[in-house]
Amino acid sequence: MNTRIHAYYFTHPGSIRTENEDSLLIQDILINHTSMDAPTLSEWVCEESRFIVADGIGGEAKGEVASNLVLASIRDTPADLTGESGIRDLLTGAKERLEEYVAEHPDAHNLGCTLAGVFLTKEGGIAFNAGDCRVYRINGTFFEQMTRDHSLVQTLLDAGAITEEEMRHHPRRNVVTSSVSGDGNPDPVEVFTKEFRLRSDDTFFICCDGIWGSFSHDELEMIYQRFPGPDFCGKIQTAALARGASDNISAILVMTSQVE
Repeated sequence: MNTRIHAYYFTHPGSIRTENEDSLLIQDILINHTSMDAPTLSEWVCEESRFIVADGIGGEAKGEVASNLVLASIRDTPADLTGESGIRDLLTGAKERLEEYVAEHPDAHNLGCTLAGVFLTKEGGIAFNAGDCRVYRINGTFFEQMTRDHSLVQTLLDAGAITEEEMRHHPRRNVVTSSVSGDGNPDPVEVFTKEFRLRSDDTFFICCDGIWGSFSHDELEMIYQRFPGPDFCGKIQTAALARGASDNISAILVMTSQVE
């Protein structure tokens, strides 16, 4: 059995920022430093596929360069897409690529990005993240968050100091505790991974914090209930911009089905 993939995706600077530091990897297609007025569709049948949203770290130099270099490194590196060790190897290689860039461009020290993605095989897959980009698995209209944020507000939430709603509006919401960065730190990238079995007609939603920060969990589910499947990405992009998205906004909706 192979998997038929329909991937709907967009990336946009948002309502306030003029530059887009986000990048997307759609299978082997790298999308960087652009503004899409509406979601685009790609579809194919394959045994393996990969989808990643990378968010250049806000306020740091060359965030768009970092997200592009990291995804290019992942795209160009052969890897085991089925386990945690393969993900860690990919992120280690991507960090090394950023360190090489910093050696050539010292003014870019500390460039980096957060990211989240899904790798799919014929029978299963793995969701992962470093930072505060997210992967959701959509069950009916219920959004199951498969990843875990590496952020200050996640630590506060875990400690019971704030609620999930307060997490979205906290003044230090953008402080992350993991990223892929050219910062000279020899420690490995902290990454969260979750392996899963691929079900018939599975759907995944991958997004940067500019998206989940614009909507509560309940709102994401309500929008998907009203506009399921392909229409969801367009409605989310339009609504985020209408709400005055203060950050770049990027997302991928991956819909799967099994074929002979």
